[in-house]
Amino acid sequence: MIAQNSHFLRSLKQCLTSRCYSSTSQVLASKPSKDLRLEVSNNYNKRRATYNNAVGQLRKQYANEVAKQRLTDEKALAEKKADETRKRLERQRVKNLRSVQNAMRHEETRKNRAEEFEKEVQISQVNRNERLARFDKARRLVLQELEEESVHWLSTPEAVDAALDGDANVQQLWSRAGGFAGAPMPAEDADFWRYESHTWDMSRTYQSAREKVMEEIEELAYYDSNLDPKFWDEDKIQFQNELEQKAKLRALVREEGRKSLLLKQRRMMQDTYADKNSVGLDNMPPIPSPMPAPSLNVLADYDAMEMEGAKILEEDPSKFFVFDSNAKGEDGQSKGKPIRLRDPVRDSSESGTPFPELIGRLPKTDTRTEREKKRQEREERMWAAAQQEVASGVDFAADDELMPTDDPVDYDKLGNFGDEVDQAWEEGLDPQTDADLLNTPRDQRFNDDDVEWMIESIEKKISSLEEIMKLELANNTSSVEKNELENALGSKTVKTIKVDERGREYSSYEVFNGEEEAMSIIDTLSAEQIQAIEDLGSEESTTEEEVKSALSKVPGLSDEQVQSLVNLEMSLKSQNKAT
Repeated sequence: MIAQNSHFLRSLKQCLTSRCYSSTSQVLASKPSKDLRLEVSNNYNKRRATYNNAVGQLRKQYANEVAKQRLTDEKALAEKKADETRKRLERQRVKNLRSVQNAMRHEETRKNRAEEFEKEVQISQVNRNERLARFDKARRLVLQELEEESVHWLSTPEAVDAALDGDANVQQLWSRAGGFAGAPMPAEDADFWRYESHTWDMSRTYQSAREKVMEEIEELAYYDSNLDPKFWDEDKIQFQNELEQKAKLRALVREEGRKSLLLKQRRMMQDTYADKNSVGLDNMPPIPSPMPAPSLNVLADYDAMEMEGAKILEEDPSKFFVFDSNAKGEDGQSKGKPIRLRDPVRDSSESGTPFPELIGRLPKTDTRTEREKKRQEREERMWAAAQQEVASGVDFAADDELMPTDDPVDYDKLGNFGDEVDQAWEEGLDPQTDADLLNTPRDQRFNDDDVEWMIESIEKKISSLEEIMKLELANNTSSVEKNELENALGSKTVKTIKVDERGREYSSYEVFNGEEEAMSIIDTLSAEQIQAIEDLGSEESTTEEEVKSALSKVPGLSDEQVQSLVNLEMSLKSQNKAT
């Protein structure tokens, strides 16, 4: 509309301008009259007024259209803002609904969890009550076993001395493994042999053959000095050997049963794992899962292990016994006579020991003179120089040909050729008459020097033990002299251990004068302290520590007062014993 109005104004302006030019040209051609000029002026004014009216109307129209456009824009903006507000409120409403739903769901979850927690508390309380009941039952069983066992307890020094000081008890407890005294024979006699262990000596100094034999001699001397042949007669030795053999056999049976059960458990777990991971009916392999850890209940079931081991013993006794192959039956089916039990620790070793024994060799004493030593050093230098000269021509050594020899090689002699020690041992021995000496192992070869060394070592140990015994006797004598000193001072003497200003302990003997000392001590106490001490009269105290612990209940006592009261109490006790 605005474009049409602007086009109309441009055309109107052109029309007025053209008419004006035409009239002016006509007027210029002839001098216009007054009326003509008036007419022209009126026409111009009319046209000008018409133009102004048209422009005013157009401006009004423009103003109306701008106002309408502004109202339209404001309405559109208000509608847009209202739409956005409505959408925002809708989103807020949806959010509030979602928050309410979440709150309701959380509240429901909380209620469900509270109900589950109450159930868990009830179940836990039931389990706790059952556990406490089991604990009470276990305590009652323990108390019952302790009551049954209490008849064998050694509760007094006299009972301990009677049970452990007798010759029979000493022999039974300290002579052989698995001994017992003062109680019935234990049923589980395999526990000791289940935990047999050995440690390989990894010291850098190897034990020599004579040191090894020295230990064996000391062990034999220990057995000879501690074992009483009058006590260990044939019947007791046979009974103890049978007990040890039975214990070892039970340990072997239990060990084989444990191995068999663990292998069966592994095979069962492998079969179950293979079934779970096998291809299904849809020909699709399942998601692989790790094999679970095996249960350790097998290791705690001793009865099952022994039953399984007993089955293996019946099927294959050779796993437990060593048979004499020369004593087979006529049918050839029997394994022969069992000689002994198998020892899985020592049978696998050639030396019959749990670990390889490394026997050290003593170096030979150097008996050379200084002249011989210098000569050997000179020969070694000359030999090293010759070797270096030969090494310079090693490239041409391959061209040299070895001269053939007619003497055949004695491989037996080379294979059995020993070192210097073997040659020195075999020197002067006849292969026929001295075959036993030639076949003697290295760790069992001894000469006069080894025997002399053993004798000297034994004499040194004897002298050291004698010195130790002298020191023990001297200590016992000093203790006897101290007792004699206490007896000489009288029954009113109390011995105490004190510490001087340098921190050294010493024995102090104090003599109490009875009533005077008691009154001097009591005068330093208050009425409350005296009453507290009188209340302690029902408690029995026999030693200084017990008296001190009892006096610690009395308030306000100093260390000097406590020590004085202790000395007084011990003095009174000694007087009572003397009377």
